[in-house]
Amino acid sequence: MPTRRQVLALLAALPTLTLVACGSDRESAATGCSPILLTDEHECALCGMTIVRFPGPKGQACLRDGRLLTFCSVQDMLAWSWQPESVPAIDTLFVHDLSRTGWDEPSDDAYMEAPDAVYVLGHDRRGAMGHSPASFSRRADAEAFAERHGGQVMELDQINWDNLRGNLG
Repeated sequence: MPTRRQVLALLAALPTLTLVACGSDRESAATGCSPILLTDEHECALCGMTIVRFPGPKGQACLRDGRLLTFCSVQDMLAWSWQPESVPAIDTLFVHDLSRTGWDEPSDDAYMEAPDAVYVLGHDRRGAMGHSPASFSRRADAEAFAERHGGQVMELDQINWDNLRGNLG
């Protein structure tokens, strides 16, 4: 007969075993995931704010299990995506492409994959979470934005906690 400790160990391992067993199903569930039209019903997965009431680029995350999370800003999406428990769950991250849409009311048909974007950090434009990174598909547009509004142009892999908080030094 198993001991109480053995039963508890088995119960603790079940979520991991389930993920391993369903790995291929989870990967196929996220295939075809794309950004959705945001409405008053959508809240930020990080802070809970209603998303559409604020200017600035938003973010969306397709998860490996097929769910889609919405974020009120690129900043909140990045902060969520850098959490250790979020990293393995992520299939694709999307951000508004400000090369194709405006700051004040970003269009839901102007999303792009986050790793393909060029970002401006430290600018003077306010969004849902203050001065969230501005995301662009074209470097020339990001540079023009930085000329008008200040800030530094960066690739996604250059963004970290310090410069996201405004320490661009």
